[in-house]
Amino acid sequence: MASGQLRARRLKVRLKWENVHSVVESQIRADGTHVWPFNPSFPIDVRAFVFGEYRNIRRTRHDYFELLYVYSGKARYQVQDRRFLVGKGDLIVINGTLYHRLREVHTAPFQAVVLYFLPEIICSTDASGEDVQYLMPFLVQNLSFPHIISDRTGLPAEIVSLMVRIRDNLPANTDRARLMVRTFLKMILVLLVNHYGGRLGTNATFVRRQRAHERLRPLFEHLDTHYPEPIPPATGAALLGMSKSHFMRFFKKFTGQSFVGYLNRFRIAKGQALLASTDKPISEVSQEIGFCDQSYFGLVFRRFVRMTPRDYRRACVPVV
Repeated sequence: MASGQLRARRLKVRLKWENVHSVVESQIRADGTHVWPFNPSFPIDVRAFVFGEYRNIRRTRHDYFELLYVYSGKARYQVQDRRFLVGKGDLIVINGTLYHRLREVHTAPFQAVVLYFLPEIICSTDASGEDVQYLMPFLVQNLSFPHIISDRTGLPAEIVSLMVRIRDNLPANTDRARLMVRTFLKMILVLLVNHYGGRLGTNATFVRRQRAHERLRPLFEHLDTHYPEPIPPATGAALLGMSKSHFMRFFKKFTGQSFVGYLNRFRIAKGQALLASTDKPISEVSQEIGFCDQSYFGLVFRRFVRMTPRDYRRACVPVV
């Protein structure tokens, strides 16, 4: 117990804690894609985030792979329509193609150490052969995949120590630093391969979801620039060349949400950013994000954020 507490104290000293909402929200596009600003020549990063109790993080997807280690607290995590209770010492393994988010904090402070990386940092130039095997715990993920690795297994503690060693070598500006980062990452991936064992067979699920996202891309690009305008489901169907009924089924299957619900949540997230970063009147914020009726804006806002726009603005204090 004493050695575990000492290790935790050392880990905390070595990390710089950031507010996740202030860092991540502005990086999320209309399609829910989170775009992390990697160094293009060496796409890997390790960060330490604090999740506020009243911060509403949208469901996101991304092209990078992610490991999230729970440093403290307890929360409800969501992947598509599945929800998991996670606590101190647990590890979450996410490939990014399934929409996910931290839904609600149960015990604060909720702090997490995250590792983000793109697969090309491991794979050879032709992305084939032995290198791909390292990535199989991410490539085979589907709607029944066990994303949570419990603290009881002892594996998360091993992995987070390697994550921090990666962080200590970033930015990797020398050949030696890059070799060390890749070595520590491969050690992590081997631990995951051994843990998941028999589940590693095919990456067909990953490929199917990538294709679905590509088919929806014209719609998401439209939402990025036209979200304040009326966008009925029929518009989405027309953009994709589908019937309305097919479009609504396809969209719900891919995102786990109805199209109207998804659009409203996207607009509310834009409203949150305006409330937190400007002094614009709430009525003006409502109009700017596509709600003609301020009362309806308040109703939808409370449904998603669980507080009024005014209370949310008051709760948004600067992070020192």
